[in-house]
Amino acid sequence: MTSPPAILTVEDAFLVGLQLKRDVESFGFEVLGPVARAQEALALLDHPNLVFAILDINLGEETSIPVATALRDRGIPFVFITGYRSVDVAGFEHTEVIRKPATTEQILGAITKVIPPPTSSPTD
Repeated sequence: MTSPPAILTVEDAFLVGLQLKRDVESFGFEVLGPVARAQEALALLDHPNLVFAILDINLGEETSIPVATALRDRGIPFVFITGYRSVDVAGFEHTEVIRKPATTEQILGAITKVIPPPTSSPTD
């Protein structure tokens, strides 16, 4: 049996991260995270099934821009998620930004624009 595709979630607000994890898992993906710091996220980028990431832009005293840069360099698609009305992500102007509070449909829509949801394999 193969492992499902994995999605990295980077979110520093515990409850938001927990809901994001539940939403993504409900689509059939494995969730890496949520992690609250860029260094933690960077440590997960070598996961063999990583196919997508959802990045909160502001992580307290830091941002997720180093993670976005590393993902872009590896060719792994991602979206930003933020509670701010206006954000400046220089160098990532064409990256989708989801506004919080995000609905499950918005999250799934962002993912499935790039990655099809895993399908369940029939039991033998």
